[in-house]
Amino acid sequence: MNEENTTSMPPEGQAEQNDRDARAEELESTFSYDGYQVVRKELFAHLRDPAIVIRKDSITFNTACITGVEDVVYVHVMFNNDLKRIVVRGCDENDKDALRWCIAKPDKRKSRKMSCKPFAELVYKEMAWDSECRYKVLGYRITFEGETLYVFDLLVPEIFHEGQRRKKGMAASPNNTPEEKPVDTRKGFYPDDIEGTFGVPVEEHLKESEVQQMDGYVSMGILTGKPVPEVGAD
Repeated sequence: MNEENTTSMPPEGQAEQNDRDARAEELESTFSYDGYQVVRKELFAHLRDPAIVIRKDSITFNTACITGVEDVVYVHVMFNNDLKRIVVRGCDENDKDALRWCIAKPDKRKSRKMSCKPFAELVYKEMAWDSECRYKVLGYRITFEGETLYVFDLLVPEIFHEGQRRKKGMAASPNNTPEEKPVDTRKGFYPDDIEGTFGVPVEEHLKESEVQQMDGYVSMGILTGKPVPEVGAD
């Protein structure tokens, strides 16, 4: 009796359900990822997501980065010229090229501005970035060989004008010359090749999501410091 009550529905409802089931079976039998793009996370609100802000003289990891890995106070910062990525992993205070990325207090840890003009200048030069802008890049937390890493793709930055940089607006002054209006430094924008797209194809997304090996990454200390002599060199 109960079974009959739960399965019974009006004829028109049953017909609609049959149509949906048939459509679902058709979609399942013909589905392929070909032509689909994975929509970029950057196109959605991401105030609470891990991110790094790069200025021409410093870098800052936001609070979400700091709280996302417990008890990590010192990190290695690595840069990959080919992939245009920054990778961050936790390390011990006394490790070579260890960098303190947060302010650690007994009750909490918070982000800190890491002054690094030589490194920042190299990044700006490598990425051909505008020195009058700051760049915010979302971080993706992954596990590689048992370690937790943050991966930042510098090819997908959100760009902010620094200070009171001004640009010409559409309004005209009394002498018919365009007026200069202050730029909203809190409003970010993306490069043209990103802003008008949904994302990347599924296959490409899978490849980009994998860190196959640490070869190709160099620590920030090595990148900005003196070359390390080879072992056994005279």
